[in-house]
Amino acid sequence: MSTTKIASEIFKIESPVRDVYAFLSDFGKIGRLIEMVKQTGMPVGENVDMQKISEKIESTRFTEDACYVVVKGMGELVVRIVEKEEPKLIKLGGDGVFPLEFNLWIQLLENGPYDTRMKITFHGELNMMMKMLLKGKLEKGINQLGESLSKIPYGLLQSAQF
Repeated sequence: MSTTKIASEIFKIESPVRDVYAFLSDFGKIGRLIEMVKQTGMPVGENVDMQKISEKIESTRFTEDACYVVVKGMGELVVRIVEKEEPKLIKLGGDGVFPLEFNLWIQLLENGPYDTRMKITFHGELNMMMKMLLKGKLEKGINQLGESLSKIPYGLLQSAQF
C-alpha cells in the first residue's frame, strides 16, 4: 500500500473565511443544512443528484465533531474531525471501520473580505489495484464536493445562527 494524494481544483467562495470555517468545522451545522435540503428539495449543485444519494443512505446522525452515515449494503461509516486550525484547516478522517484509511483536508485561504479560496485534498492508503479503480472517481467526487461547498451561502447561514 502507498499513500495516494488527490487535490481538488481551487474554489472561490464569496464569504468571509471565518464564516466558512465556522460552518465547515461543525458537523452539526452541516447536518441541519442537509436536512433542510432534503425537506425542501433545494438544489445542491449541477452534478449532485440528492434523490440518488438519498436512496443509498438509510440514516444519518451528526454531532459537532462527527458524521455517522448508514449506507445500504455497507453498514455505518463514520467521518470525524480529527484536527482544526482556525480559520484555515479542517482535517477529517475515518474511524477505521471503512476499509480505506484516509484523511480529507479542507484548506481555506482568505484572499479578500468576501473572497475565500478552498482546496480539498484526499490522502489515502490505496494498493495499486484500488488506486487504478478509484482514482478517477475520487478526483471527480472531491471536485464535486468542492463545487457544492463553494455554493453554500455561508453569510446567510451565519446571520441566521444556523
